[in-house]
Amino acid sequence: MNWKAQLRLLGALAVAIIFAKHSKLSVYLVEEGLTVLLGIALLVILILLTAITFLLLWQGASLAFFQLKEIVGRITSKGHRPLRVDQAMSHPFLRH
Repeated sequence: MNWKAQLRLLGALAVAIIFAKHSKLSVYLVEEGLTVLLGIALLVILILLTAITFLLLWQGASLAFFQLKEIVGRITSKGHRPLRVDQAMSHPFLRH
């Protein structure tokens, strides 16, 4: 956790304690509010970790399939083959 986030958390705790003393709230209500905030933060973190994991697995799978396609192309010789001389002479894109 970086120092800015720690400073914000400390500020939020200070404001909550000051507000609790001035508005005659009990410490129980402040604790309950902090528990709810921590629960929401935990839920957001779990959702973000799930999304990041899904994206990384998706990228890894597409990279693996791309590599597999290249390997199968080399094995079956269906990759790029140079043209024979007679094909090169009659190829429409090679004419000037």
